[in-house]
Amino acid sequence: MKKNYHDVITHYLMAIVGGFFGGYAIFARMNVFGSAQTANLIELIKNILGANYFEGILRIGALFIYVLALILGTYFTHRTDWNLKYLVLKIEIFCVILLGFIPMNVNPIMALYPCFFATAFQWSIFKGAIGYTCSTIFSTNNIKQTVIAFTEYFLADQQDIQQECLRKGCFFAGTLIFFHTGVALAYLLWTLFLEKSILFLLLFLCVIYIYLKISDNLFIKKNSIEKKMIA
Repeated sequence: MKKNYHDVITHYLMAIVGGFFGGYAIFARMNVFGSAQTANLIELIKNILGANYFEGILRIGALFIYVLALILGTYFTHRTDWNLKYLVLKIEIFCVILLGFIPMNVNPIMALYPCFFATAFQWSIFKGAIGYTCSTIFSTNNIKQTVIAFTEYFLADQQDIQQECLRKGCFFAGTLIFFHTGVALAYLLWTLFLEKSILFLLLFLCVIYIYLKISDNLFIKKNSIEKKMIA
């Protein structure tokens, strides 16, 4: 199988992870979205103007952790030759364990610090597939890209342009479907296990880790065979 095929599958699997993290944060931690900063920064301004300085400090901490994860992801990308996809999974496994054992009476913003770090680091490494930049941790731009691509498909008057728009629209739409599959799983498990529901993500992360190992080994083996044939 082509590597692009494996990249798309990996992307969709990570979208499920992103949806699970996002859903868990909303359902289990008082509607705080731990995968992005828009709501956090809006609430930060409200905290500052409303003189709620303690919560404002906690939100600054969330911003710092999120930015730190992006910086580290970028640094490792440019300064190391590591396969960072495996590092993402290892970090997420660690963060999931932390999240699962943070008591419910802890401030929800502080409780989600591991989520802010894990999702930001995931975003900096899993940036998309088959030439498309596409988030696996939130949906707004993916909705935009899906709508635009399908609209342009119907507006295009050339077959090759239509095919590209259809390919792009299906890719982004697929990301939305898998992301919200993760949200649905997070909700169903939360109704049964509350804050401990995040621990079920450990099994899924291990499955992705194994899949990456298998797909990478197949790609290496295929390249080795092709080189021997050329030689």
